[in-house]
Amino acid sequence: MPSVLRVSSLAVLALVGCERPALPGQAVVDFRHTRVPGGTPVASWTGDRVTAEELHRLLEEMTPALRERYQTLEQKREYVEGLARFELLVREALARGLQDDPEVVAGTKRALVSRLMRAELDEVSPAVSEADVAAAYERQREDYVRPEQVRLSHIFLAAPRADAPRVAAALEKAEALRLQALALPARDFAAFGRLARAHSEEPRTQPLDGDLRFRSLDVLAQDFGPELAEAARALVPQGLGALSGVVRTDAGLHVVRLTGHQAALNLTLEDVRAQLSGRLAQERRTRAWNQLLAGLARRSDFTVDAAALARVHVDALTPARPTSGPPPGTLPAPFPASPVEP
Repeated sequence: MPSVLRVSSLAVLALVGCERPALPGQAVVDFRHTRVPGGTPVASWTGDRVTAEELHRLLEEMTPALRERYQTLEQKREYVEGLARFELLVREALARGLQDDPEVVAGTKRALVSRLMRAELDEVSPAVSEADVAAAYERQREDYVRPEQVRLSHIFLAAPRADAPRVAAALEKAEALRLQALALPARDFAAFGRLARAHSEEPRTQPLDGDLRFRSLDVLAQDFGPELAEAARALVPQGLGALSGVVRTDAGLHVVRLTGHQAALNLTLEDVRAQLSGRLAQERRTRAWNQLLAGLARRSDFTVDAAALARVHVDALTPARPTSGPPPGTLPAPFPASPVEP
């Protein structure tokens, strides 16, 4: 008589010849080794067998090196007896009611969810096309093709170039501030920022501790003048923390510290094809998984009683009790089906 298994949300119940329909959260699982008729038995026991056809398939699925171990009759007998003994142990476990063990139930649930994920995401997901990859590259082109960028912090003193007296006064102050900045540790950007916040007269960046954010040299020249862009270009070889002299632009005087640098980037579609394809595939997997979860919750009338949940007290200081069983199942993330090269 075949052994079968009922998987419930509370327990896995061994059933024999049960014809009642499964309730929600239950299923009938057949644990016989051979569940299809036919074939030539090479080993048998009550109600079950290993067939020659199955053995041939299993051997063909082995590597040639492993297959070398099963050339003689005795070697094949040892392999077949190993298969049978395992199945007899499964049958004995069912006879002892171990299918009700919480660890078995939890492990079965995890295996079911893992298999569902493969069926839902790996076996039916459409492949990412070349057109999809090319479109994604165009949408994100600025991530792959961009000019050199610098990040500066500056102290600005307003002194229009045409106002000679004001320029002279501002120059004296700028030199003094530069000396103060020079006395600071080169990479103590916070200290330079405090100096900029206290003395800078540029209204857009003074509240930001003089931070100009990342900009290309062309954008820097457009926003603050070519003189500042040239000063930034000269600072790059000196490394982060390099301090400029007093830089004069049409608007006034600047003391500038280099706080960041990004080299130019020019990655072609071919350079990032694998990365983009993997990212798109993962996005599709995540979207499909979330849609599945939402549909399951909707069809199951899933709700959360917020009031009852709020009354559940959580004491973060009480020592942990001994565990009463395996940890509950948790929602797996739809990780990539296979590793994706960066």
